[in-house]
Amino acid sequence: MIGLNDYRFEDYLLEANRAESVDSLFSILTKAAGKHGLNRCVFGMMTDHLDIGKKAGFGIACSYPDDWVQYYNEKNFRYIDPVIMLGSIRAEPFLWSRLNDFMNLSKTQRDFLLLAEEAGLRNGLCVPLHGLNHQIAGVGLATTEKKDAFDRNVDLVAAYCSHFYVAYKRLMRRNADVVHIQLTNKEREVLTWAAAGKTDAEIAFILNMSRNTVDAHMRKIFSKLGANSRVLAAVKAISLGLINV
Repeated sequence: MIGLNDYRFEDYLLEANRAESVDSLFSILTKAAGKHGLNRCVFGMMTDHLDIGKKAGFGIACSYPDDWVQYYNEKNFRYIDPVIMLGSIRAEPFLWSRLNDFMNLSKTQRDFLLLAEEAGLRNGLCVPLHGLNHQIAGVGLATTEKKDAFDRNVDLVAAYCSHFYVAYKRLMRRNADVVHIQLTNKEREVLTWAAAGKTDAEIAFILNMSRNTVDAHMRKIFSKLGANSRVLAAVKAISLGLINV
């Protein structure tokens, strides 16, 4: 998979899969995001995650400025935060600068975003995360620099975040029993090529099958892995050792 010259996605996976605590896992995520110019990061859950015994909450893991987090909580900004509101209903990552393209921001929300900039949270990116049983979480990332330092490699940053979500839930799961997920040989082949960036048409040609068959395999893969995107499906499969990259 595509990565930076000195840091590949495989390097991130190797480090993250060795993490034995949420703090160390989050540190690895923030380091990886920092290589793309995003040096501030927060993970939160918009819905309760009963499978791991966690309630919804902002800043479950966070490298945002402490004074901003305290002020955010004191003012209950989570009820007006447009990033959280859009992240709760959107599946794809989005830049904060494009919030106006997806929703009508109130003056209160515009003022809130200006306060966030003053606090050192600029040029942000939100990566929505979806789990089983309509679970919703997300990672917010930003840079302290006034000049936009983000290299716009949204797909790779989203892949880091998706893996973090899977690994976080694995660390937090109170039941130590491993969830056994099995993919057929064809499903593994299809997902391996999808993880390599191939389109349905390309996968169909490579595996000598119809596009409808590829689509059917992907739907079954999504269902088995509780994923709603190729990136999340690939990350989960890699984390569980179902495919290799």
